Amino acid sequence: MMKKLVITILTFGFGWALLAFQPNIPAVRAATVISTSQLAKAPYHAVSGYLYQSAALKKRLHNADHYPLTVFYADRAATVRKTNGNRAVYYRVTNGNHRVHGWIWRGYLVRIINVQKQRAAINRLVSSIDRLSSPNKNHVLSLLQSIGRHDVLADLIKDFNQLSDKISDNNDLQKIQTIIDTLKSDGQTLIAIFNNGVNKLYTGVIALHHFNELAFSLANGLLKLVAPL
Repeated sequence: MMKKLVITILTFGFGWALLAFQPNIPAVRAATVISTSQLAKAPYHAVSGYLYQSAALKKRLHNADHYPLTVFYADRAATVRKTNGNRAVYYRVTNGNHRVHGWIWRGYLVRIINVQKQRAAINRLVSSIDRLSSPNKNHVLSLLQSIGRHDVLADLIKDFNQLSDKISDNNDLQKIQTIIDTLKSDGQTLIAIFNNGVNKLYTGVIALHHFNELAFSLANGLLKLVAPL
């Protein structure tokens, strides 16, 4: 009986000592969210990294390496200041059935581009500009040339809306509306394409025939726009 009592006391004392001398384990520090913004829903592949529960980056949910063929859809962006002081942009992504989701650094995402669709969008824009009456075509080209380095796509669409208010020719109005609708649906993707090189759509000699002066004006204008977060 005495032996059991001694063992119990020693065990209790040893456990208490462990608790008393256990080092403090620091909690995972959260990143600071500086700003957030809505994104036009777009498809991506994740090539590396982790998906976090929130933009605070405290808890990992998934390893992107386990989902090499999964299509993720990004719908929101967050600019954060990480614990090392560096800024980074993270996207909130979700797979098709919403079972895999989280926040991932945008550098680990590769945009999935429907080349045929975007080539058609460029041709539609160029054709609409080309078929405008001379005065309004010149207005559009001047508008593209006047885009500033800190402008965003919404600014360009707003300028086209203001231009349409000044146009009385119904044919030109329809073409301007086509331009506005195309920029709303495909503008962000086109900006990304132009920022990564037009060779994604046109290469070699084909560029000489299809990427005419109007297309270059369009490309140069979109290149000046601030790329989406």
